[in-house]
Amino acid sequence: MHAIIKYKKYGLMRFLSAIETSNAIERNIRRSGLPFALTEGFHKKPKISYLDPTPTGVVNLALYTRVDFSGRVEGVLSKLKETSLKGISPEKLWWTELNPNKLVTAYAFKILIPKKCADLSAYDSARQIVITEKSKSGPISYFFENVQFNSQGEFLVIRYEQKRDRLIRARYLYQPILREEECSVLVTCTEALCDGRKLSEILEESSWAIES
Repeated sequence: MHAIIKYKKYGLMRFLSAIETSNAIERNIRRSGLPFALTEGFHKKPKISYLDPTPTGVVNLALYTRVDFSGRVEGVLSKLKETSLKGISPEKLWWTELNPNKLVTAYAFKILIPKKCADLSAYDSARQIVITEKSKSGPISYFFENVQFNSQGEFLVIRYEQKRDRLIRARYLYQPILREEECSVLVTCTEALCDGRKLSEILEESSWAIES
């Protein structure tokens, strides 16, 4: 049986690498004592799949994880919460046959920047950027879609979406508008999207049982 578990990675844990994050989740599931299913082969591991990892330092509120269990059990989420690390916490669980990796097409993000550090007049969606680590290039609007600027107290809030095949670091969006290099910036992945719809909404509609 399949369950999709939504984890949140925040605080200092956001600096864990993708491998370290998956190892922490696997240990959480092992320590829970739940009847998870194992892979074939000599080195058996829990059957777990993940969506795309976020870069180190990014808060991830949409860390969806698909876990195979050998049978349906009650109270899975509460047991996982008892054995999870602070900063990588399971928030909700859906029993469903859906596979997020076959549904998700994009992600929604949010950036917080102190207003004193930002100059919005420097923003140009047509600005050409070169993604050196991926040997790609194009205008900002190609990689960052539906960009919106809002205020939240003393902070500038930038919301945007990125397609899975165009995922690049947020710095390519916010660096051109920074007044100074030494500035605290917080990037958060807020949700996984399925052709514009939130994955959580689809799971709410299709799951036969939910734990929260």
